[in-house]
Amino acid sequence: MSKTIKKEIGQLIIAGFRGNSINKNSDIVKYIKDFNIGGVILYDEDLEIGGPGSRNITSPKQLKDLTEKLQGYTEKSLLVSVDQEGGEVHRLKSLYGFTNTPPWKQIGLLDSELMTKQFSDNIALDLSKAGINLNFAPVIDLDYGEGSVISDSNRSFTDDPKKLIKHAEIFIKSHREKGIITSGKHFPGLGSGVTDTHKGFTDLTKTWSVKDLQPFNELIKSHELDIVMISHALDKKLDPIFPASLSKKIIKGMLREDLGFNGVVICDDPSMRAISDHYSLKEIFKLMLNAGVDLFCLGNNLIYDNEYIPKSIEAILELIVNKEIKIKRIYESIERIDVLKKKYNLNV
Repeated sequence: MSKTIKKEIGQLIIAGFRGNSINKNSDIVKYIKDFNIGGVILYDEDLEIGGPGSRNITSPKQLKDLTEKLQGYTEKSLLVSVDQEGGEVHRLKSLYGFTNTPPWKQIGLLDSELMTKQFSDNIALDLSKAGINLNFAPVIDLDYGEGSVISDSNRSFTDDPKKLIKHAEIFIKSHREKGIITSGKHFPGLGSGVTDTHKGFTDLTKTWSVKDLQPFNELIKSHELDIVMISHALDKKLDPIFPASLSKKIIKGMLREDLGFNGVVICDDPSMRAISDHYSLKEIFKLMLNAGVDLFCLGNNLIYDNEYIPKSIEAILELIVNKEIKIKRIYESIERIDVLKKKYNLNV
């Protein structure tokens, strides 16, 4: 029975892995076969090994071969994902033979619908040719100017919610035309953060405002957002105890009930130190599942752990066995994920 449940739990996992080629003995293939994982996330650089092409991406042909082989080992279509925002957060780089794309912030400064369409089309076409069907973009955090992490890395489009909404719609529709799912991030708005959630605790209590919600609210109302990525930042005004990714008040309360979002909720990588420094792996999954997270992006690229995926599956299984998580909760997430896959003609 636990083997069957593990294969259900696996549908909630997007796994990172090492290697730009795979075979039947690769760890990621074992995870696909043993755990029926929902997807993978690809990076060009391995942060521990270092250097361009040290992880999963070295050229268009290599990447296409890799994604085809990954899909060949699974019964259900995998969500094959990357962070392809443009600029600094850009896994398919011109260095490897892909289209060179500027930062999202630069596109915002141009404020041209035509340029945004061209930018979005270039990204979507590269992803489509490579066999990638999920892009963790666009960033719909507002630009808070110099000193804020998102702005300093040129990842925010503008400080004007109306402009952002209009151009984010262009980005999303361009991807949808190519059969690529997008994910708005980072709910409920990370733009005002002055510390990096990858590296440690981030508190937005004094800086976040309801204005940060506007892009999410409008894009949910217009049914443009298929996936929402939750941030790891804390705002004591919204939840005095838990950061957003662990907060039932923010995910179930604000996002689901107040804004009416019924799509897939994904967390930013739980290994980010804003979370992992303060909670055990089991505590993280318990809180996130009970808060309403559907998909877990286990990138395994900040500190590589060969057993990260099996340990995560075991932790969730233990929570179910101990009745700390209801199995019904797992099936609710699987249903949302399957609805999304069907929308994009992916085999479920």
